[in-house]
Amino acid sequence: MRGLRHIIACLFVTGLAAPLLAVGPAQMVVGTQHDLTVTGSGPVSSAKTDTCYFCHAPHNVTGSLGALWDHQLSVQTYTTYTSTTYNSGAQTPSVGSSKLCLSCHDGTVAVGQTIASGLVATSGSLTAPDNLGSNLGTSHPVSMVPANDGQLVTTLFGTPATTKDPAVKLVSGKVECITCHDPHVQNLDTARGMFLVRSNSAGTLCLACHDPSRAQPNQLSGWTSGSHATATNTVPTTGTFAPYGTVSADACSSCHGAHNNNSVPRNMKAAEEAACSPCHAGANATPSPLNIMTEFTKTYSHPTTTVSGAHDPSETLPVNTTRHAECADCHNSHAAAAQTGTALAPTIQAAMNGVSGYDAAGAQIPAAKEYQVCLKCHGDSTNKPATSTYGRTATRYPQGLPASSGLVAPPPPGDALNIRLKFMSPISHNVMGYSVPSVTNAYLRPYMLNNDGTNNTSRPLTATSTIYCSDCHSNDQARANKGTGPNGPHGSAYQHLLQMNLYQEPAGGRNGGGNVAANNTMCNKCHIVSGTGSIAGIGSHSEHLGGDVGAACTTCHDPHGVIGGTAATNRGLMNFDTGVVSSTTGGFGVVPGTPVRGTCYLRCHGETHSGRTY
Repeated sequence: MRGLRHIIACLFVTGLAAPLLAVGPAQMVVGTQHDLTVTGSGPVSSAKTDTCYFCHAPHNVTGSLGALWDHQLSVQTYTTYTSTTYNSGAQTPSVGSSKLCLSCHDGTVAVGQTIASGLVATSGSLTAPDNLGSNLGTSHPVSMVPANDGQLVTTLFGTPATTKDPAVKLVSGKVECITCHDPHVQNLDTARGMFLVRSNSAGTLCLACHDPSRAQPNQLSGWTSGSHATATNTVPTTGTFAPYGTVSADACSSCHGAHNNNSVPRNMKAAEEAACSPCHAGANATPSPLNIMTEFTKTYSHPTTTVSGAHDPSETLPVNTTRHAECADCHNSHAAAAQTGTALAPTIQAAMNGVSGYDAAGAQIPAAKEYQVCLKCHGDSTNKPATSTYGRTATRYPQGLPASSGLVAPPPPGDALNIRLKFMSPISHNVMGYSVPSVTNAYLRPYMLNNDGTNNTSRPLTATSTIYCSDCHSNDQARANKGTGPNGPHGSAYQHLLQMNLYQEPAGGRNGGGNVAANNTMCNKCHIVSGTGSIAGIGSHSEHLGGDVGAACTTCHDPHGVIGGTAATNRGLMNFDTGVVSSTTGGFGVVPGTPVRGTCYLRCHGETHSGRTY
């Protein structure tokens, strides 16, 4: 052991031994995975007895490396970390720090290839997680100077540059391997080991540099009160899970890994929804979150599992040609939290905290309202699909009313599927606050109905009530409405991701007599569609909704709003589905009467109504 003592004595001179001895002999490199002698615990070993031998030597080393370094360096050119959200500039592994670690851990130089003594015979090889290879693009960047992007602690940009944790140190102002790892002390993190400079339970190591407390726009904002930082659900301590045992303790390492992340951007352990499914597919976590992934297997769902590689957190909104709906489009895993109490429309629900949005003025913003999240794809974006899977999307156009009516038809819509324009009409469902009530509300329910038909007393209805997109578009068993499934528009048994059934007549067809309640339960959630004294009793509603016709509400009413609509021409969201209804020689549309009646100029189901009053 004379050689070991000699080297340790030399290390006192270089200043490297002081931190080793401060933690005590039992925690030094002897016996660790970095001990390549017969006493070491790693996969590589040799017949040598001097623990320090493979990294340090007292003589004949390359002086420019410092630390009496004795292992041959790699001459490899590395692929370094990049992403659309990374802006700290180029990284070249530093000869004086990170490259010393890579002399073994890039796998291109034999372990034991010393400078002073040549190749020392060893047995075994690095495990796959320890062999970083030459592609560092799948690992946390090293040898880089942090850039002030609004998400890092401000002390990183001071003089001198420091983290907020004394155990986590920069090297000449740069993040290096030894910023997070102490190569001499294996178990400062007793659960993980890995020579970390401190425990990373609750993400403490990560939070030494990454700062959730800085104001938006900051993707980390809201972390402290978010579910992934506070949930005490137990999780496995093996496999791809972190070793700490709960969601809150695993924290950042629930989703992110520092090294060898399978070419997934932003150091994610898995791509897109695969990062969420280990917990949100009804397994692993206890108590288990509701099974979101099963919802995507329903007939109608957002294409979360069928479209991949399209989402990027820096993408320009609205989403156009690369249409997608990944988990991260609606949920920010750093800020998402469980909703407490009933959210007041249109304020965003806690599960959507911290996501980006698109506002009524056409600007990309941090979303404060639910509809701003929906408008990222369903507003001004192009190529909005109307597929057979989701049923026929009604074609509508302005009513060409008889000249004798004196009414002016709305202008033709430039984009009939643009719900931003629809909801900004005064003739719309009141999602964005632009709707102007134009008819009696005698047939508006006092409260929204739950799935079981009971009143949702937390959601009263008045003529000026604002509603959510997800009041109509949501899981058919949404928990918020006394169902058993998760909330939100993940998947549904009903077309257009509706929470309840809303019959839509086929083009040129008819139901041939249908059950009013069964056909129109979606509208019946807020409007009294069936029963005595209902809308079915207004004028000819009862004849159209029931009887031998069984028409759909959507045949006559546009469920979102009428672009350019007016109270005189489109009262009650009147905007006819031209797949079912066509014009007459006398005109096209309904001339409103008083209070809710009018005169029809329509041809539907093979019958002409020209000047018929109802």
